[in-house]
Amino acid sequence: WGPAGVIAECRATLPPETLATADSGAHRILLSQMWHCAEPRGLIQSSGLCTMGCAVPMAIGRKLAQPDRPVVSFSGDAGFLMVAGELATAAEMRLAPIFVVFADASLALIELKQRQRQLPNGGVDFGRHDFAAIGRAFGGNGVSVSDRAQLRAALQNAMSADTFTVISAEIEARGYDGRI
Repeated sequence: WGPAGVIAECRATLPPETLATADSGAHRILLSQMWHCAEPRGLIQSSGLCTMGCAVPMAIGRKLAQPDRPVVSFSGDAGFLMVAGELATAAEMRLAPIFVVFADASLALIELKQRQRQLPNGGVDFGRHDFAAIGRAFGGNGVSVSDRAQLRAALQNAMSADTFTVISAEIEARGYDGRI
């Protein structure tokens, strides 16, 4: 279990025609290495400008453009916090994308860079938040998962849901070490 396990389980469970979005962070680097796309633009992501939080509105747009296709968004917890209000749009438009949040209570990529440069940990850690409750508060489904079986069940339920689902994948801080 960890960020690679989350990505692997999502790819194994979601159908090949799934459209994916990713915002910036350690999860995006790992996702770019692991996510297999069945077609061009099967995964759209922030790259050059390293935009935190963009995966959520991009997923909403993808679901609007192709409502019959499964859509999954991959966000870091900090990026998701920046745009959580966008869930209101998904609810009001009756859209059902899946929002996967890598919940490690850290700006993991920046924390890793600080350690690599032997700098003190500064401004990268924050409290754990109940992202599943945030999803429910905005009128969607919300579930926290801490292993592959729970994630698989959450994804299967989300694919048949008539509203969006926030899946908070609870991972350990430093879970990206040795992977990116």
